[in-house]
Amino acid sequence: MKKILSFLLIFVCISCTTKTAVPPTRIAKATVTNIGSSSAVDGLNGLDKVSYTTYADYVDKVAGTNSDNTRSEVSGVHDSNAGAQRAAAAPAPNTAAHYPKGDDTRKDDIIAIYYGNKNRPKAGRNELKKLVTHTFKDGHTEWFFPSFLYVEFKTDEGYKFGDNQPGEKGATNKGHWEWLLNRYFSTAYNGGNFDGLKALDECIEDCKKLLGKPAFKHKVYLTVPSPCTDFTEWGSLRINGRTVKIDFRKREHRLAAVKWFVDEVISRFQAQHYKNITLEGLYWVEETTSVTSWHKDSKTGEWTNMTGARYDYIYVDNVRKSNDIIADVCAHVHSRGFKFYWIPFDGAYGNQKWKSLGFDRCDIQTGYFWGTPDLLRASKSLKTMQEARKICDRAVQDGMGVEFEISTDLFVPCYGKLKKTHDIERPYEIVKVKDCKKSPSEMKALGYKQFDHNPCLMQRLKNLMTVFEEQGVFEHCNLSYYENYSILRLCNSTDPEIIKIMDRLARHISRRRAR
Repeated sequence: MKKILSFLLIFVCISCTTKTAVPPTRIAKATVTNIGSSSAVDGLNGLDKVSYTTYADYVDKVAGTNSDNTRSEVSGVHDSNAGAQRAAAAPAPNTAAHYPKGDDTRKDDIIAIYYGNKNRPKAGRNELKKLVTHTFKDGHTEWFFPSFLYVEFKTDEGYKFGDNQPGEKGATNKGHWEWLLNRYFSTAYNGGNFDGLKALDECIEDCKKLLGKPAFKHKVYLTVPSPCTDFTEWGSLRINGRTVKIDFRKREHRLAAVKWFVDEVISRFQAQHYKNITLEGLYWVEETTSVTSWHKDSKTGEWTNMTGARYDYIYVDNVRKSNDIIADVCAHVHSRGFKFYWIPFDGAYGNQKWKSLGFDRCDIQTGYFWGTPDLLRASKSLKTMQEARKICDRAVQDGMGVEFEISTDLFVPCYGKLKKTHDIERPYEIVKVKDCKKSPSEMKALGYKQFDHNPCLMQRLKNLMTVFEEQGVFEHCNLSYYENYSILRLCNSTDPEIIKIMDRLARHISRRRAR
């Protein structure tokens, strides 16, 4: 009997020693799961049992850190008494992807291409050429933007790819998500133009004939939809050998759908064998981790945002937003060897915790350029250069990137008259040509000059570049460029003032790329 007990004691000791001897990093790699794993479908019966009442609570439970600073992935299993239970540690985000102040490594410049639904301007190989290369005033041509972000937030019909996105028809289903994938990887050829990523790849190939092979690889980021919570008709997925009807009221289902989309992007991109572009990462479509930027009027019941725009469709009944899956989506993207990228607006819920959430890169919006100042916004809501400086300073200090913003409001024909008192923020009194009741000769007699662009916004464009130069943004930060075809229109302009501005921007990008 004593021999048996001794043998059992030795066996238990060996077992305990074996378990504790496994390095944490090996556990982390072993427990990272893809969409077909059991952890992705645990707890599919019934709604989520965990409530994240505050952002701090969410960060603690979902994107928290252990004492050894190894980020943990939250399991799909929840206990109603214990709350969220952490699974084994997931791979930590690639810290080399963060860019602290003083980092003099090469900085990235990502141009956003709004592409997908039929209402977008063309983004074929011919149109993209002005974004791939830039010809300076003196006639010489150089490579221009090195990275491209493809963005779409709604379908042709108006179904939206996220709770916070504008879309009058409501949530997108699996068929819509597949439509977006098909748009990314379209091989359609129309009138000498390819579509989607094929157009960019072929455009770069064309430009190589003039400039030779670039010293860098052009990078691509693709947008990942955010599940519209409380949506129950998304469709089905084959998970763990069985077909499951996806219900976005359940956290595990929202996560499973996004993982499926991420995996589809990666496999489809790899299958294309593009010659000139590489998939660098993915982009989270929501610009906030909640809907706190939208406000419901207690009297009218209407939802409006900070510019006063009405929102046509929104969920209202205690909806849990999809911010509770971001940390796990980040971990999944990292497990596949890619980066995850975010562009929140200044003041967006969660933007200060972007590293804790797991994002490799976060470019903050300054909001400085938005709105035609004299027409769409009141004076008190117009951001100043000083406010833009503070946002840029924070980005430099915190290792964030910054978004360079230009809207198509710039190209609205206007009458402008210089103010008597100098105003650096909006130097002209503005009247839209289409809204003017007087004739051009009458406006001229009143001291107004006619412009084919808004001169106040032209000044704000110059101001924004000046702020970036003064605050060291071009030296220390990654940059993304909100384009929506406004930069493309600037590149095609023959206006000497605009040519000077675009040459100034292109020189900055060229210097950053050459580091």
